[in-house]
Amino acid sequence: MLTRLSRAALAFAVVATCAAGAAAQSKQKMTLVQMHPIMGVGEEIFLYAVPKHLGYFAAEGLDVGIQNTQTGMVSAQLLQSGNAQVGTTAGDAILAVRERGGDLISIFNLKRNPGTFMIVLPDSPIHKLTDLKGNSIGAPSFGAGGGLALKENLTQIGIAPDQYIAISTGAGPSAIAALKSGKIDALVVWDAMLAAAENTGMKLRIVHIPLQEDMVGTTLATSTAFADAHPKEVGGYCRAMTKGLVFTMTNRAAAVRILWDEFPNLKPTNLDDATALAHGVHIMDRFLDMALQDQPANAPLGGFIPSHWDNTLAAFKTIGTLKGTEPASAAYSTKFLTACNDFDRAAIVAQAKTWKQ
Repeated sequence: MLTRLSRAALAFAVVATCAAGAAAQSKQKMTLVQMHPIMGVGEEIFLYAVPKHLGYFAAEGLDVGIQNTQTGMVSAQLLQSGNAQVGTTAGDAILAVRERGGDLISIFNLKRNPGTFMIVLPDSPIHKLTDLKGNSIGAPSFGAGGGLALKENLTQIGIAPDQYIAISTGAGPSAIAALKSGKIDALVVWDAMLAAAENTGMKLRIVHIPLQEDMVGTTLATSTAFADAHPKEVGGYCRAMTKGLVFTMTNRAAAVRILWDEFPNLKPTNLDDATALAHGVHIMDRFLDMALQDQPANAPLGGFIPSHWDNTLAAFKTIGTLKGTEPASAAYSTKFLTACNDFDRAAIVAQAKTWKQ
């Protein structure tokens, strides 16, 4: 028979359990979509793994899932359809969707420099774009991203498509092998792809693509309709994500380990732990070097560079993929930047510095 005390304890336990269940059920579900197909060391660390692992999402009352897609246009379409609520995409994809009647907006600038450039072997005679005349150039694609920007940049400086050989190489190890073997003279890559090649011990030299560096990089977007209906959730996601970014900036090794904890299949099995961690940190270093280029110290994160949006619109209008029916400024909003940065940054830095697995 239950005593009065045990009955009271049982009642308290039932109430506590129900309250916990109600709290769990009350979490707002959100889906984060990414503009690349394969999960790995990159922005998914601070966009998802760190804030999930450390409870930043839970503190905002959010239950966030993640999915990957093939391109920025696909992720933009998922956001516009409502099948994802926040996600990474490209500036030109947002502009294109808006020209078709969509209401996508960027709410946080993830990369101040797009992080796409050209690489050559150290002894290559190619030092600037004008040196590409008569040479073979590889790129994951010449119909989008850095490859398309390079084609337009070469046209601007008077080098026609028939004055070089453009080869679509894909983005895997075979592209790097083609450069190493001399099958191509230069290769368009992004920061993580470069870092992965450097992790093999390969020595490479960067040749900048000026047009690409003055355009919008990876950006965090949502639909205006979702943002207007759920401002608390959008601000909460962005704040949790920005906490994740500050943590990652402070302790990159810890952030990589957290990624492995959340996605054990991503931890390399062909390397010892120390080497695998060093490689992951190097990839994150390359990413953050571009993402935070010229970021003012201790300034709010995620601020937009208006000229990059104007340049993106102008370039893709020239290429013919955009009509320019509205100003580039309509494609981004500073509305949530205060909420994104509204937390004790010093506390997150301290947490990162003292974090132990």
